[in-house]
Amino acid sequence: MIQDKLYDIHAYEDGRIIAKRNGFFGAINADGAVVLDFKYDGIKALDKGFYQLSKNFGSKVATAIATDAGKWLYPASQRFDKNTQADYLYTDTLNQITYFSITKNDKHGLMTNKAQTMIAPIYDELSLLDTCPNERLFMKAVMGDKTGLIDQYQKVVVPFAKNTVIENFNEDKQIFSVMTYKNKPDDNDYNNEGLISEKLVTGKGVFVIASESRIIPLEGNLYQYEKAGKYGIINDKGDAVLPANFDAISNGYNEPIVVMQNQKTGVLTKHKDGSLNVDAFYDHLEPYYGSTYTLSEIENQAVAEEAHDYDSADYEEVADATEETDDTTEAIHYDPEVQRYIAQRNRKVGMVDSNHDVLVPFIYDELVKFDHFIRVKKDQKYGLITDKNDIVKPPIYDDIISLDDAYGDSFGMVFTKGDQQQLVDQFAHPITEFSDYRFVSDKLNSLKDMTVIEKEGKYGLFSYKDKKVTVPPIYEDMSGQVYNDTILAQLAGKTVLIDTSGKLLIKNLSQYAYTYRSDDSDKIAVVTKDDKYGLIDYTGKIVINPIYDALDLLELYDNYTDLWSGDTTEQARYIVETDGKYGIFDGSGKRIVPIEYTHISSLPYPAALIVSKDNVDDENDSATDSMHFGVLDPAGKLVLEMKYDKIFSNYNYPNDRFYAINIRENSVDAYDKSFHLLETQNLTTFKANNEWYDE
Repeated sequence: MIQDKLYDIHAYEDGRIIAKRNGFFGAINADGAVVLDFKYDGIKALDKGFYQLSKNFGSKVATAIATDAGKWLYPASQRFDKNTQADYLYTDTLNQITYFSITKNDKHGLMTNKAQTMIAPIYDELSLLDTCPNERLFMKAVMGDKTGLIDQYQKVVVPFAKNTVIENFNEDKQIFSVMTYKNKPDDNDYNNEGLISEKLVTGKGVFVIASESRIIPLEGNLYQYEKAGKYGIINDKGDAVLPANFDAISNGYNEPIVVMQNQKTGVLTKHKDGSLNVDAFYDHLEPYYGSTYTLSEIENQAVAEEAHDYDSADYEEVADATEETDDTTEAIHYDPEVQRYIAQRNRKVGMVDSNHDVLVPFIYDELVKFDHFIRVKKDQKYGLITDKNDIVKPPIYDDIISLDDAYGDSFGMVFTKGDQQQLVDQFAHPITEFSDYRFVSDKLNSLKDMTVIEKEGKYGLFSYKDKKVTVPPIYEDMSGQVYNDTILAQLAGKTVLIDTSGKLLIKNLSQYAYTYRSDDSDKIAVVTKDDKYGLIDYTGKIVINPIYDALDLLELYDNYTDLWSGDTTEQARYIVETDGKYGIFDGSGKRIVPIEYTHISSLPYPAALIVSKDNVDDENDSATDSMHFGVLDPAGKLVLEMKYDKIFSNYNYPNDRFYAINIRENSVDAYDKSFHLLETQNLTTFKANNEWYDE
């Protein structure tokens, strides 16, 4: 046994152990010996064998620095002072010097492991920004309302000034950003509001470059800067690699840099000698993502396994080994993946890549990504090509549109020539010949494997799966889909219900102003021209007479599984309203609850109805604290009298019970799904013990 009665043990890779004994921390070295006795409120192991010790003084924490021999390095008084703190800052391995930040009375300074105070605690803030190879420390220092940059010898690198923010420009260089504002900036202010300039300064205090706005990182080791209202590009040393001649610069992750100049747009390219330039400008440039079908896929009517979404690997070029061999700090690391663009020049459109290679010649009036192709327009005619510039359909059509399903996915295309149209599949292979049928894209697009057709102002249905007309165009309108394969249509001025095979289900629904599917799948809710609600079945038979002011389906659940699956087939209940009073019908149209309640709602679980006969507050139009509620079973029988202020269940975890609250008696009655009283609890205790309960 080396040490015993330890807990809250923290072991470190160098063998040191910090642990608690009798409520206080101590430190044990790699040999198992106690180097710091167990009398501290906290101990933190620091680099190079040092420790930070802490003692609590109420809300304040005093800290001290000790060596691996257990001797105090700071404070020199060897006593904790609630206004004194110290922490590890940096180790100069070359000169074997460890630096610590010290704080006294909220002022910051610097000392070493040799107990030498390098900087007295006089600054309001002192934070390490960077070091350089000769182990010079660069620290941002704040004194009052002025900020400057100093080293560990208090040599000033950047003079102290008001309204200044100093931070690292990048992680690898001894270059610092000095931002000057009109007024004092907010903490972590990274916008241009009030910014006068951002300057780059070396560790020697040498000015590098200034920008009128924030210096913004671009691709690789390049940055955007502003001068005289124009934008240019610098490298990570602050050297200007492109002068500030551009109106705008934009760049996405691992994408080429795009610039604008004199209302023209170009792409920044890197030449073999490492230089940067914009070799060509265009009237318009728009990124092109994704890929089209290939001729092989079109011919074989098969799609490759990979999705035809944006895949930069398809167009990624392997760099020439001789192209860039300079790996020094002066090298420009700008090698984004090759991007393709739809470009416009002299009012003609084509496609280029970021190396300015022309992929599609500038011969078209329009070029857009279209389904799995590129749709082109030339001399007022449309055609289809691939992104390899292969012609799939020559530009001879008056129009080409896409037909989409309910999810927005294209299932085919429609070619137009004069007054005739042709339907083709996703590979542009014909499904139909050109005919007088017009394929309608904005009606009933949720029909599965079908589309609406029109001829001479009449509508029908075409199955692109069976490649035939299933419903001839004889209907004056097809206004909506009621449920699955049933469609509201107009024939001879009457509203009828048909299915997708053309079968007439209901001959006339014209007496109704509005018809829609009830949540119960085998019923249709109807609204008369007098704004009265009722229910019919799919043969047109009236289930609930349309004489009510409102009609809604209530969802009742026999078990917890049904609650999440939404299976209410056996528990369908319809609530109707007349003159502010409510009653209930079942799915067969039988009235099971008379129209005499002022409130009816469903209990989420178990299957039950919450009811009240008290008046509703006219101002709030909702149940108030003065209302009393009871419970009906699914058959309409009153099983709990109307005496409760609130009745509810735990929707997420019902536990086969529900709860009824009586506020006046400060009680909660718990019932099982058979409406038997299980227990009565104190309401205050119930609230405290059930976090899920939202009062």
